[in-house]
Amino acid sequence: MWRRSGELPLSLPQPAVDLLVFADGTLWLSGPETEARSGVVPRPLIGMRLRPGTCASVLGIAADEVPLRGMPLPGSGLGDALRALRAPARPVDQAVVRVVRAIRADPGTRVSEHVTGLSERQLRRRFQVAVGLSPKAYARVVRLHHAMALAREAAVPDWAEIAVRSGFYDQPHMLAEFRRAVGMSCVRFFQATAAGA
Repeated sequence: MWRRSGELPLSLPQPAVDLLVFADGTLWLSGPETEARSGVVPRPLIGMRLRPGTCASVLGIAADEVPLRGMPLPGSGLGDALRALRAPARPVDQAVVRVVRAIRADPGTRVSEHVTGLSERQLRRRFQVAVGLSPKAYARVVRLHHAMALAREAAVPDWAEIAVRSGFYDQPHMLAEFRRAVGMSCVRFFQATAAGA
């Protein structure tokens, strides 16, 4: 759970649906990101980042139906939001859970290695319903987070090594993905977020 108001901090995109509770009690779902958000939150809010699959299995809403700009959720206030999260609507898709875990463990992994009995098309559709992104788009964002985690662990980041360990083809591929997602190179993003910490 987190709170926000005012200017959004510089951050990586989040590949998850967020459940937002505004100060007036309004509940809102916001879709998964492949590019970082910027701007100002006009009124205070409390947010809860939902695990992949939660939107579909708990709220009964396919994650790929939740737009990035958001949509209202019935109810009012934090109490209703928490109650909604305690009432499973349907079972979690275990094939999707396995793929999410595999991608998080190794962002460069081939998704097809972790699922048997499903065609690539079936898996992609089930993944989009549960997560809101394709497996490829989800892995792309996870690679960004993985790269930043490795950079923060290092005394002096070795960007070429970080790129390979994070599942990018090479350092230029990583630089291009960071520019696309956050509008700057990984080095500038690392420096800017380290200075703001």
